[in-house]
Amino acid sequence: MPSSRPNHIPTILQIVRSLKPSSILDLGTGFGKWGVLFREYTDIIASEHEPSRYGRENWRVRIDGVEGYTEYITPVHKYVYNELFQGDIRDVLPGLGKYDIVFLGDVIEHFEKADGVDLLLECTRHASTAVVVSTPATFVAQGAACSNDLEIHRSHWTERDFEGFGGKAAVVENDLLVACLPSPGVESPPISSMRPSPRGPLSLLKQIARRVVGA
Repeated sequence: MPSSRPNHIPTILQIVRSLKPSSILDLGTGFGKWGVLFREYTDIIASEHEPSRYGRENWRVRIDGVEGYTEYITPVHKYVYNELFQGDIRDVLPGLGKYDIVFLGDVIEHFEKADGVDLLLECTRHASTAVVVSTPATFVAQGAACSNDLEIHRSHWTERDFEGFGGKAAVVENDLLVACLPSPGVESPPISSMRPSPRGPLSLLKQIARRVVGA
């Protein structure tokens, strides 16, 4: 699907905000949710003290994306991303430059394991600060959702897989795995889970807001 479960949103945003990136590459943008969130919690949240940063012309963080399925691309992408590249990640990524953070949000499981390892290695070559990854903690069978063969789940990843890259990984709420692979000389931020309140989605959103703003 071009979307994913929301439970790991606060964990991802805490990691990203703690790394203070000036550039982010979002690989496999899907609907563009992460582009929106990264933009909101970099440039837009900064407009509280610098009102001019609310305007697109004054955004300071470069957020680019890569999407392999053109049917997913909407005006949302064209607004929140500085540049959107279309094509297979494996073909597009080698031609791109360096970014502080390279992000793979529920993407790595769509590759065969050997191809995924190669992709992670390529990501590390393009990340000045860290590669950040999310993926199901248990194997979830999925076919060609939305008539898109790229949506097929082809592999399962564990904490040990990412620790082999010198990173930190943890399972967060709802069986989602989050990993941070820091670049040499960069300390990985801690990865912690957030348990949703039994009072429901509104309470969860309030917790997300408190965690992110306080990061």
